[in-house]
Amino acid sequence: MKYDRDEAISKAAGLFWKLGFQGTKMRDLQEHLDMRPGSIYAGFGSKELLFKEALKLYTQQSIQQVRHYATQYDNALTALYEFVKTQVIDSRDSSQPKNCFLAKTVAELDNNNAEISLWAQSGLNKVEDEFALVFKQAQSQGVLDQDADCLRLAKWLQVQIMGLRAYGQLQVSTQDMTHMLDDMFSSLPKAA
Repeated sequence: MKYDRDEAISKAAGLFWKLGFQGTKMRDLQEHLDMRPGSIYAGFGSKELLFKEALKLYTQQSIQQVRHYATQYDNALTALYEFVKTQVIDSRDSSQPKNCFLAKTVAELDNNNAEISLWAQSGLNKVEDEFALVFKQAQSQGVLDQDADCLRLAKWLQVQIMGLRAYGQLQVSTQDMTHMLDDMFSSLPKAA
């Protein structure tokens, strides 16, 4: 049976995101991908390599989303605000898992899976680099303080998103989440 590699990776990413690396068994992958074990091994080499492909896909999609928002708004800070709002508030009612796949992976894995954890950390770093580029764009637009450390702000933003996503899993109103998001962005060093 022939399969679409990209579609298989996308489906696997959804399953891994939901169940985690350790929680996803080969049998789960077989059923979810509608592939035999031999086909999975022939196509991807191992569960670990398929997981890495899933992390890579998620990272690429996250970066593409950040870039998309950056091109949709004249103000780069508004673009980041809308990106975070979509990730944290608008997605609360969707069926996708609530935490970032990369952050969830780092939190889940121990020293036995250090290489995969490093892949997830690398993905987080790539997304942070993309945030930093948008913060630099905000500086060039004159809406962010010229002395602001864009990479530091990118790391700060990543932490804020992780925290809001986790907090959003509680029974918190959308209005309260929006207020927190507003407070978060109002604390950025604006241009004088």
